[in-house]
Amino acid sequence: MKMLVIVFRESLVEQVHALLNEYEVTSYSELHNVTGKGATGLTSQFFLAPTTNRMILAAVPEQSAYRLIDAFTRFRLEQEAAKGDNVFPFHVFVLPCEQVV
Repeated sequence: MKMLVIVFRESLVEQVHALLNEYEVTSYSELHNVTGKGATGLTSQFFLAPTTNRMILAAVPEQSAYRLIDAFTRFRLEQEAAKGDNVFPFHVFVLPCEQVV
């Protein structure tokens, strides 16, 4: 199993959910109003501000993880090309994951 940690701007939630649905990810945890600082700057600490982030944690089988990573990579590249900017507020991290209980 792999744990995907998906961090993105609140404005991208519909597209991210659509990709999760397309790849049949039906179980995940979602954190709202996530703040921090990265390449796109400091996120706001005000509820539902334009720069608020969201984070999704999804434990998926290894093969599914790599298919999702490919899909998310294509999504990011498409968004960067459309906006003409390679600093896009969308990141996916992968961690080993073992369910113990």
